[in-house]
Amino acid sequence: SMGFIQDVEKILDAAPKERQTAFFSATMEASIRKLVVRHLRNPVNVTVEQPKATPKRISQGVYMIPRGWSKAKALQPILEMEDPESALIFVRTRQSAAELTSQLQAAGHSVDEYHGNLNQAQRERLLHRFRQCQVRWVVATDIAARGLDVDHLSHVINYDLPDSVESYVHRIGRTGRAGREGTAITLIQPVDRRKLRLIERHVRSSLTVRNIPTRAQIEARQLEKMQGKVREALAGERMASFLPLVSQLSEEYDSHAIAAAALQMAFDQSRPAWMGQDYAQQEDAPIAENGVKPILIKKRPQNGTGPSNTASPTFSGASNSPVSQNY
Repeated sequence: SMGFIQDVEKILDAAPKERQTAFFSATMEASIRKLVVRHLRNPVNVTVEQPKATPKRISQGVYMIPRGWSKAKALQPILEMEDPESALIFVRTRQSAAELTSQLQAAGHSVDEYHGNLNQAQRERLLHRFRQCQVRWVVATDIAARGLDVDHLSHVINYDLPDSVESYVHRIGRTGRAGREGTAITLIQPVDRRKLRLIERHVRSSLTVRNIPTRAQIEARQLEKMQGKVREALAGERMASFLPLVSQLSEEYDSHAIAAAALQMAFDQSRPAWMGQDYAQQEDAPIAENGVKPILIKKRPQNGTGPSNTASPTFSGASNSPVSQNY
């Protein structure tokens, strides 16, 4: 591959002049063809036709970037919604790989870059970390990623569209291997619709174009995951060490309110910093149906002898209808 072309040239220059040579490459760019012309005499070309249809076990989706949005801004909510276990994010240039990796790392994600500027030792270390799940996501260029082979890849993300439909098939074919399900995501702008139609014709499938996930959708997804974590905690042993604190707080507050407050704290700590007011204009405080913000009232002692037996928290100004919570 292009990442090792200088090493290949050194080896061929040192090889005997009389030899039989077979040259294999996934693609044939101009620079690779020059290498063939220089080192092979009257070569016979053997081409393996790429299948046009993509494997059924790969789910393909397209996200439309809103006008005025940068790709980096659009990618954040997509990653939050999809939550890839392991992902290969394709970009066009080494500079894009470095910039996007820095942005994702600053947002707290486990991600590293893989491009032609890395030496062989650096590539092998990153590949080992990726295979051992020590890093979740890798941002890579097409050329560098040819040497990156990982069986457990759950997602392929086309941050930048490839130059050809064949490259698209080659990219997404890195997921859904070894009998596993895979997901391929492509980011497009309105001007890319023609390229999208070419890809659809080539893969013989219509790709669903989705809108960028909203804040409400992302938070609903996060709450769903939080519910699963709470169930795991309830089945564990560490929970018992917090019961005395719950008993102490129960003297002042209803148990439902205590649980809700604990969940709110956990939710706020897990919410990404980028989900600020520039992403969605929403109030953090819940609003009751009559327009009044709810206020939690402490339990009141009965006849001054102790806490009441109120079964649920009281909200000042709220009706009897459930309150819609907007985080």
